[in-house]
Amino acid sequence: MLDDPQIRTSVDQYLIACNNAIQLYDVPQLPFHVGRHLHLYAYGLYGFALLCSPTVRDGFTFAVRYHSLATPVFSIAWRETPDGFIWTLSDEALKALAPALKRFLLEQQLTQHITHVHDIAHADIHPRSVTVSLPEPEDVSLYAKYLNCPVTFGAEATEILYDLNILDERPPLTNRITLAMLRETCESLIGKAEITDGTAGGVARLLMERTGRFPSMNAVARELGMTARTLRRRLSDEGETFSKIFDRVRCDLATTYLSQSGFTVADIANLLGFDDATNFRRSFRRWTGKPPSSLR
Repeated sequence: MLDDPQIRTSVDQYLIACNNAIQLYDVPQLPFHVGRHLHLYAYGLYGFALLCSPTVRDGFTFAVRYHSLATPVFSIAWRETPDGFIWTLSDEALKALAPALKRFLLEQQLTQHITHVHDIAHADIHPRSVTVSLPEPEDVSLYAKYLNCPVTFGAEATEILYDLNILDERPPLTNRITLAMLRETCESLIGKAEITDGTAGGVARLLMERTGRFPSMNAVARELGMTARTLRRRLSDEGETFSKIFDRVRCDLATTYLSQSGFTVADIANLLGFDDATNFRRSFRRWTGKPPSSLR
């Protein structure tokens, strides 16, 4: 599978790889070392699109919109403040993981995030400060060495604060035509469904990230750090249900596959988890009022 450019890895596979690394080479600097060496160009179309953005600010916006293509373990968001901009790494989905794996992932992600800011700003930029939602480790010197800024532990959220002055800088490969081509490809990969904020948005993102073997409601609830009952209640508060979100995601993917690929209807039915093409055709007509052939 490693030689197939069409293969897409899952978050589960990445967690297995990280867990194996911890078991086989348990040294404190490993997650920092991994994070420092995972540059944007390792992320294929997604990474190159960030490097082609008109400004760093545009690249950050693109990064959030298409983050599902990066096999994300964390949810990410960024915001501007009067004296800087802040990236937030949400680790809600990690609550059920073993402490050692959770720490590995967070330390790797922090270092990797700083590496990516270096790449897109095309400069040796360091954060002003970092807050970490973990207890202080035995060896804090690794944070100082790899993050190059003051670090506070035991915070409510993991955040990275930068100066505002890099947001309007031009990334090294700025090219609007190339960016438009890459954005179109990225859009076709994740589908064109509007993914909202809140719990419904989290469910939609997880379903989009697991296309081909969709997780159950219980599995999604676990990844979001809650019980299925709590998930059902929160979705209800937002006027949603798991089945409605699941149908929207599958409808969007089906529309993309039908209009932009050479898959047969039977292929698409299999990709979307249907037992056969007949059940898929029936569902597609229920979603759209039209048969799948209308998009061919």
